[in-house]
Order: sequence, then C-alpha cells, then structure tokens
Amino acid sequence: MKSYRNSNSFHMVGQAWQIKIMLAQWQKEWGPHTPIQQILNNYRTPQ
Repeated sequence: MKSYRNSNSFHMVGQAWQIKIMLAQWQKEWGPHTPIQQILNNYRTPQ
C-alpha cells in the first residue's frame, strides 16, 4: 500500500483490505472517536 501526503491532501492507494487494516490500526492507537483529520495533523511534518 502506498500513501501520499502534502500540505492539502492525503491519499491511500492499495487494496481495500489494506486500507481497512490501516484505519483499524489508527483506531486502536487514537481511539474510535478521533477524527481522521486530527490524526493526519499530528503526522504532518513541520515546514
């Protein structure tokens, strides 16, 4: 699976099962009610 990030967008490219596993890992790490936007903001690199 590949993921592409820039300052305005985030794209995951892969099979549906791969993306589902990634989202499940994020849910375990961050909790089930955390918005994906908040997770991505924490992964952004400072510019």
